[in-house]
Amino acid sequence: MLIALEEVGFTYLPGTPMARRVLEGVDLSLREGEVVCLMGASGSGKTTLLGVASGMLSPTRGKVFLDTLRVDDSPAGRRRLRGAVGVLFQNPRRQLFAESVEKDVSFGPRNLGLRGHELAERAREAMRVAGLEPEEYSHRSPFSLSDGEMRRAALAGVLAMRPRFLLLDEPSSGLDASGRRRFRELISDLRRQGKGILLVTHDWEEVESLADRVVVLDGGKVAFTGTRERALADVEAVSRAGIAPPPLAELLSMLRRKGLSLSPGMTSPAEAASLIAEAMGGRGR
Repeated sequence: MLIALEEVGFTYLPGTPMARRVLEGVDLSLREGEVVCLMGASGSGKTTLLGVASGMLSPTRGKVFLDTLRVDDSPAGRRRLRGAVGVLFQNPRRQLFAESVEKDVSFGPRNLGLRGHELAERAREAMRVAGLEPEEYSHRSPFSLSDGEMRRAALAGVLAMRPRFLLLDEPSSGLDASGRRRFRELISDLRRQGKGILLVTHDWEEVESLADRVVVLDGGKVAFTGTRERALADVEAVSRAGIAPPPLAELLSMLRRKGLSLSPGMTSPAEAASLIAEAMGGRGR
């Protein structure tokens, strides 16, 4: 089961003097149980791509599929896509509005017709999955929470709808090291539960620890797609897209160009140092 975008293009205000092309010829797929990290410089089209992949925006060109069903060409299809997808915006305040966390998390399931005990259990289950104990957080105002807790509350509201896919727009942005680590652990747990996750990120630690695949956008086009090992090895491709590669990956790439035989995607400093020493020793023999 998957979401697939084929040759997708998107233009704001098409047919007007203000027309602005944001996406062009984008191919992307997201399967249940995998994490795809989406990277790109500011203005590369990442947020618009999330809008198309979630059904909030209809592409001006190309096709969007949910499993084998094309869903971009009718309002009913886009509604079906939105029912399968949950979106977490970069700023959680855009998604929080109720007087308590439990009421906020309950909003979506209530609109689905859930009431009483079933509604309360759905909300509390989502809070627990997101890392918020209901006994502590249910009656708190969402706006009294820390940044990390607000992100978890917003995510709980998404999870309460039980989507098959999650589109996360830099969910750890602005968090300290401990908060980023906890979010990485949460995303890993959600993948193990079978969620397909499209994660917009600038954080190479997230790529290294979470990504099954990496997609890089540059000027609305896919500049790179491949495994995280390939992304860490092909620093020229990510650099051309305006993304600074990890220093260690950049060093290893330079040494490969100098002729050292080094495995791609090496990110552990200790392991890299050992292999560099071995490769250089081999050159001297």
